[in-house]
Parts: sequence; structure tokens; C-alpha cells
Amino acid sequence: MGILAAAALLGCSCDKPAVVDAGVVDAGPKVLAEKEPNNGPETALAIDGNVLVEANLGADPAKPDEDWYVLTANAPKTVDVVVSCPAGSDIMIELADAARTPLALVNSAPVGEPERFVNLDVASKTYFRVLGAKKGAGGAYTVTTTYRDRDPGFELEPNDRRVDASPVAMGQAVSGFIAHMGDSDWHRFELPGREGEAPSAVVEDAGEADAGVTADASVVLADAGMLDGGAADAGVEKVTMVPIRIDLSAVDGVRFELQVLSEAEAVLFEAKGKEGGPLSLRNVGIRQTDRVIYVVVKSAPLGTAKDAKRGFNADAYYTLTVAPEEAGASAEIEPNDKADKATSLAANSYREGFLSPKGDVDYYRLITDGPSLAKVSVSGVEKVDLQLSLIQEGSEPEVTLLKVNDGVVKEPESLNNVSCSGSCLFRVEAAPRKVDGKMVKDDENSDMAYRISAVVVPDDGSEEREPNNTVDKATPVEANKPVRGTIFPKKDVDYFKLDLSKRAVKTPIKATVTGILKVDLGLYLHRVDEEGKLELVQTADKAKGEKSETVQYSAEPGVYVLEVRDAKNREANFQDAYQLTVEEESE
Repeated sequence: MGILAAAALLGCSCDKPAVVDAGVVDAGPKVLAEKEPNNGPETALAIDGNVLVEANLGADPAKPDEDWYVLTANAPKTVDVVVSCPAGSDIMIELADAARTPLALVNSAPVGEPERFVNLDVASKTYFRVLGAKKGAGGAYTVTTTYRDRDPGFELEPNDRRVDASPVAMGQAVSGFIAHMGDSDWHRFELPGREGEAPSAVVEDAGEADAGVTADASVVLADAGMLDGGAADAGVEKVTMVPIRIDLSAVDGVRFELQVLSEAEAVLFEAKGKEGGPLSLRNVGIRQTDRVIYVVVKSAPLGTAKDAKRGFNADAYYTLTVAPEEAGASAEIEPNDKADKATSLAANSYREGFLSPKGDVDYYRLITDGPSLAKVSVSGVEKVDLQLSLIQEGSEPEVTLLKVNDGVVKEPESLNNVSCSGSCLFRVEAAPRKVDGKMVKDDENSDMAYRISAVVVPDDGSEEREPNNTVDKATPVEANKPVRGTIFPKKDVDYFKLDLSKRAVKTPIKATVTGILKVDLGLYLHRVDEEGKLELVQTADKAKGEKSETVQYSAEPGVYVLEVRDAKNREANFQDAYQLTVEEESE
């Protein structure tokens, strides 16, 4: 029994806690010491893993020092490099090949702060050197390298040149860092089989488009530099454009600048975002014959003048996605933010566009077959108060002939009876609003498209011709030939010119305008003096709702203008037309 008891006591843990084997203690990165000379690739200090290098940069201004390092790996790796800065100094990291050809330069941190290079691709050997930004900068510093397995879907640095661009499939997301001020990430997208394909299919569902309005069959450009700016010169090969969508997620402290380039590095599109904000770009036009495009992501300057600097963030990555648009041939083609890059809009057709990013402006050129009148409408979208304008062709600076912003967010806008002989230019944008005492146009919606449609009829003289709010643009009117018009948008003024200059004696006239719903019409007769100014001679503005207004006057030979408008200058009616009739009365 005594032996058993003793054995039991020897086997008892006596309530002592069990000791768990923690395994091998992580001692941190291997520590190396820099050894001189290492001022070239031949004598570069080799690094093959997670390492902390204790180094010193010579401070002799007569003989600037530079320390070379070579990163090696048995299998492809991604490496982050952090170089601390000697006190009071400013250093740089420069990536280079074995022939000492610079590939990338990092010098973003302020004096005394470390520099960092992330996502560096190390497949076999990769060189970098540390040097002072100014002569005489030197002192003790450290180099820390962190090796990782490659992350699928991430860029590999350096990729700031076309030849080093990261290959990405259309529709596939790729992530990357704007890790320093000079960082520029090139992404290569192959577009196989585009040549010979039919243009994108016409959208079958016309939605709320007016009856008879169809999608345009294709977008054709005269050359790569002009987006539907007019007819192509004889003999110039036409280029069909197709739309793509680009989405770029936000990174704190970075204002994105994005470019779409052809294989020959010609700029097809470019845009800038807001600080710390994303970019969502819709209907970006690329040529159907392009087999390869490049999307370049970098940081745009923040601040102004001498204080402007490019933001960066080595801790937060962006995600970029480039994919075909679904709208096909009915889509606008970006960039169309200038008159000479306007997207074509055929008569009795429509286009679908997006106001994105903030501040986006879209131009459309309506093409007609001879003198015509057009009703141009823009459907409403969520989150955006749209504004539609008619722009004078070829004006420099730009002249707005008509502008409508009667609706608010989600509500449509339209212009009636626009006179268009051959082509007319329209602009779609967000209406200005006041923010912190300043007028801004920063509404956007990259998820919901607006639709701009044009219903066109021949101009037979029976309708007003907008714009007609000045003497020189007044719509001609003749005796016993009624003409119709609308009071739209609000504060619309319609002038009609009656030419009696060839009459030998006075002409008694009676002018009548029929009433319309909602608007209290006023009718005003003016005579045009020798200087072209208006002289009011007769008025009829009882403002009795839908009742007609009439003026009677014995007119001396000359030119007269009949003015029709809301007598109270506060209402409009885009649907119902008034009719103006001028009769010659017997004495």
C-alpha cells in the first residue's frame, strides 16, 4: 500500500497549472549590418527575407553617399520596404535595374520621416538604393523589408510605365496603392475580337421615351480626337466607339487622377476625382478596333500654387474595375464635356447618359435634315437636379441661348419648338445649388442614367421658333396665318415679328392670343424704332385665366413685335399651346 501511495503522490499534479509549449519564439526580423562599399549593384547588400538593416549614410557633401541593396527570392514574392530617415535629413528610395536604370523614385515624406515602397515585385533580383535628397544629408538609418506571398488581384510594383503595366481582364477587379506622391499605376486591358464585331445592340426597351423615338444605331467618329464633332472629312476612316464603365474606390488623403490610353499611349479619356472620394465613370468611349487599352491611376495635386502636393496612402488600397457598359449603342460617349466632343443625337432618337463624377457636363449635337423644330427632353434621375441648355454653335466664349431648370431633383426638363437647321448643340448638367454660401454643381449619380430624347418635325411656319426672346430672333408672323407656341420654361418670352414696312399707309390690325391652362397670358404690341429698340404701343393683359387676349391698333408703316408671355411672370405650361392670329381689319 505504501508503495502505491508513493506512486500516486509522484503522479499527482497537486493543482499546479500545466505549462503549454509556445513553440518557437518570434525573434523578429533578422538583423544585418550594412557594409561599405555598397555604392553600386555589384556590391549591393543582399536581402532574402524579413530583415532589419542597420546602416549609415555618409554626410560628406563633397562625396555624396548612396547605399545599394538587392532583394532576392527563390519564389515570386511581394516585398514592402521601409527606410527610416537620419535625424534632420531627407532621403529617397530609388528602384533600379542591374544597369542602374531608374525605375521608380520615392521621396514623399517630410524631413526626418521614413520613406516606404509597397507591393514591390521580387521574382529573382530587384535593386534599390538609398540616397540623400540633398548633398550632405546623412546619418544612421534602418531598412526594414517584409516579404509576403503574392496577393491575387493586386498590382505588382513597379508598374508606372506601359511596359510594366499590370495585366487585368475586363470585368475583373484589381487593387493597388498610391503609396507615394509620384506613384503611377498602369493597368493593361486586352480587348480580344473587337475588330469585325457588330456595333453594340440597340436597347429594345425605350422606357419613357416619346412615341417614335428609337436608339441611335452606333456612334461614329471622324477621328480618334473628335467625338462626333460633325461630319467626317472625305476619305477619313470612320471610327466606331463603344462605351465602358470604370469604378475606382476611395482612398483617404488621395484625389484620384485617371487616364484611359490607347496602345500608342494616346489619351482617350481623363478625369479627376475629389479628395478622399471614389470615381465612377460611365460610358467612357473606346474605339471598337482597339485591342488593348491602358488605365492609369495616380494622385492629382491637392491645394493650390506652391502649396499644392499630391496625396498618398501606403496603408489603404483602391480597387479598380473596368467593364463593358450595358446600354450599348444608345449610350453617350465620354468624354463629351466640350462642344467639339459632343455625342451625336439623331432626330427622333435618344441617348442614355450619366452625370458622374461630380461636375460632369454632357454635350449632345442634334442632327436634323433641313429646317426643323425639336422638342428635347431629359428624364429625371435620383439625387440630381438636372439642367438642360441650348448652346450657340461655334460661340467662343460659350453662349447659352436657352436654359431650363423648372424641375427639382428627380424631375424631367424639356425645351419646346427649338429651331434646328442641320444641327443644334445641347448641354446636360447638374443645376447649381448653394453650399456654404457658394454656388456649386456637384450633384452626381453613377447608378441611374438620364435619357435625353429628341422629337423632330419639319418647320412649316405654323409654330414658334425658339429661342425667340429678342428682336433679332423673333418668329415671323403674317396676317391670317395663325402660329402656335408654348410658355415654357418659366419666364419664357415669345416675340413675333410683323413686317409692315412696305405698306404705304396705316394698316388696322387685330391680334388675338388664345388662353391656356395654368398661365395668365399677356399680349403686348411693340414698334421697332430706328435703333432696333422696342416701343410699347398696345397692351392686353387682363390675366383672366384661360380667356384670350386681343389688341387692336392702326399701325403706321414699319416693323412691329408682338410679345406673348405670362402676365405675372411666374407660371409655365409645356403641354398646352396658345395660338396667335393677326388679322388685317378694314377701315
